Amino acid sequence: MVIALFEKFERNQIFTEDEGWMLFRLAAIGEACGWTLLISGMAITRYILPGNNIPVMIAGQFHGILFLLYAAAAAGLYPTLRWSRKQALVALMASVPPYGSLLFEIWARHRFDSSEFRRYAYCIAFTLLSDEHT
Repeated sequence: MVIALFEKFERNQIFTEDEGWMLFRLAAIGEACGWTLLISGMAITRYILPGNNIPVMIAGQFHGILFLLYAAAAAGLYPTLRWSRKQALVALMASVPPYGSLLFEIWARHRFDSSEFRRYAYCIAFTLLSDEHT
């Protein structure tokens, strides 16, 4: 039953691939900015305003919202980005360490670009080697 729901979700893609990459990149950058806010709030609380937890509370709320947006993007866009469920899970786990979302986005985009180049190279090689065009 649950697998059938996943398969139905994976068949329906709302965004194009380019739109999906743009949205995921924005979410990854936003999540990294959330980490920066949270770390800055902790530093302000520790070194500039000792005993005042307001900077951490404010930064923590922004970080939490940006984290949830990143998680929604990773979980909602994985079919559009042609990821497996395992890759989507890794994308979600990448948001736990600071700036992990950026590292995952860079890795995933590099992997996608190299697969696209490989597919393009195969098409060119097939065209050049086929008997129909000689």
